[in-house]
Amino acid sequence: MRGIDMSLCHVLKQVAPEGITRRLVAATFEIEIEGKRVEWQEREALRFVDEKSGLEAQVEAASDRPYRATSLKISLENRSARPSPPITAIRPLVLKLSEATEARIRTAGGGLAYGIYPSPAYEERTWLARSEAGEPVVIESGPDGRSSNKDLPFLMAGVADAGLIVALEWSGLWRQTAFYGPMLRIVAEIPVGGIVLEPGARLDLPATHVVFFEGDLDCGGNALRRYIYDRITPPLEGRKPLPPVSYDHWFGVGGDVDVGFMKAQVGRCAEIGVEYFVLDAGWYAGCGPEGDFSLGLGNWTRVDLRKFPEGLEPLAEYVRSKGMKFGLWFEVERAHRGSDLVREHPQWFLDVGGEDLHLDLSRREVQDFVIDLVGGWIERLDLGWSRWDYNIGPKAFWERHDPTGKLMFRYVEGLYRVLDTLIQQHPSWLVECCASGGRRIDLGTLRRACTVWFSDHTDDSHICRYMQTGANRFLPGNYPNSAVPTAKGAGDHGLSDFDFISRMCGAFSVDGDVASWSAGLTKRAGRSIEVYKSFRHLLVQNFYPLTPHPKRPDEWEVVEFASREGSEAAVLAFRAYGGPESLTIPLKGLREGLTYSVTDPLDEEPPCRATGEALLRDGVELSLRPHDALIRLVQKV
Repeated sequence: MRGIDMSLCHVLKQVAPEGITRRLVAATFEIEIEGKRVEWQEREALRFVDEKSGLEAQVEAASDRPYRATSLKISLENRSARPSPPITAIRPLVLKLSEATEARIRTAGGGLAYGIYPSPAYEERTWLARSEAGEPVVIESGPDGRSSNKDLPFLMAGVADAGLIVALEWSGLWRQTAFYGPMLRIVAEIPVGGIVLEPGARLDLPATHVVFFEGDLDCGGNALRRYIYDRITPPLEGRKPLPPVSYDHWFGVGGDVDVGFMKAQVGRCAEIGVEYFVLDAGWYAGCGPEGDFSLGLGNWTRVDLRKFPEGLEPLAEYVRSKGMKFGLWFEVERAHRGSDLVREHPQWFLDVGGEDLHLDLSRREVQDFVIDLVGGWIERLDLGWSRWDYNIGPKAFWERHDPTGKLMFRYVEGLYRVLDTLIQQHPSWLVECCASGGRRIDLGTLRRACTVWFSDHTDDSHICRYMQTGANRFLPGNYPNSAVPTAKGAGDHGLSDFDFISRMCGAFSVDGDVASWSAGLTKRAGRSIEVYKSFRHLLVQNFYPLTPHPKRPDEWEVVEFASREGSEAAVLAFRAYGGPESLTIPLKGLREGLTYSVTDPLDEEPPCRATGEALLRDGVELSLRPHDALIRLVQKV
């Protein structure tokens, strides 16, 4: 094992800051066979063998010096003439850092839907390790197998003036553990149940990314955000995407739509500046009488002609005629037992009983079918967007059909092949990742999505904002997409600038019956979206939480998005259920030698001027009523 430690430590220290380099005493991967850890022998650089089991491990290391990051990808291969003994534990990375008595550890909750404020979803959780006695910090994928159904898959640790983030590029089951004390030990693990490799068989483990940083944990968050946006986020039409402005009908009206209703929404969306118009679930035949969209899953080649008598082409063309791109919802990984696809290809599904079956993307012919199916719709409708949903937990299906875990690996590889192929074939097609909200957010899905429908909670503006600001501690702002919903015929229903601003810390969308809005609200919405577009480029740059993530309803929240070079910033402030009427908050990320204008873009008052030094030292004064929000734009003059 010492050979692995020395080899991987050398790789990581090439990009790590000095504060980590002098503390990093061990870096390895661990494989257990029948409960006993394999003692690897190094044959050559980053190639290790175990004569007893016949396994060979090849480590592919890629260092990214500009981003102080390293990715490690391990392949296991059975080089013997007999099946391998059962592999019972896979830990792609184990790190040990010395002098870590007061390590700081930060994680965040996963993309669930809570109706309480502050919400556990995307809640920032930061601890200071004070004693080695006690339980370790554990984050994991959660109970049903979707990768962020409990926690976001990022573990950040800081020691003194430096730190690191560990993340798996993996959309299956995972666990990360931080054991603290004088020695900080971080373990990334893939739970398995006894994988056997046949002679010549190979198992590719997910890439493990380690991003280093100097400074506090907020500096670590910005290091990770830069790495994800610049290195992980896929290009759209050859460029990195900005946070989009979109419409989707689901939250507000569900499946109660038809072509006339949707065309009315198209006109209103064009009026307020929406860029993508998305038809969500329920467009296919077979949905239930109460609009149960799941009953028709698997009828992907049959449009519901009761709702769309001429098919979807006229609606798509109408959307494009209004200057927007048309989008369509899919959930191809699940099908109803009575659907066309299950009836025609029952062998393609994993079945544990019940009404829903899970498509088996570990099979090559199934992958090819999905590529042809979705690709056909992209070409037929000139799709510019798809919400790729996943409202089913895979764990029970994977374990019923293969309790060892090998199927999980093949499935995730198949999912990636499907999305990679579609994105390559259709470079103007934007993927919005979704899984009952944000329950499958990881570097694997982020590499294949430009934004994420990050929670199925859309009702409460405070909760939506809280989740977006929490997600920004780890993710660039193009990802956390949240909507302002409107029920059918609800009209303005008390909406104000506050509700729009509360969705501006990420991708911005409106849902439901926006055609029922009054002329006055429509004008305010259009102005709000215009302002949002003026600063959304900052959402993918530096993020500064100027106040802590609220722990109580009476606490303000103030956040700042600043350009990387410090020439401009957007400050968004929110007051929920109490607290003081005003705050004076010093800003961050600006340059002392510059002069800035500070404006309220939704007000007609003239801007004020201040030096960077004054804004960093003395800050800006902000006043709000309860249940209100504001924006201040700070720009170099």
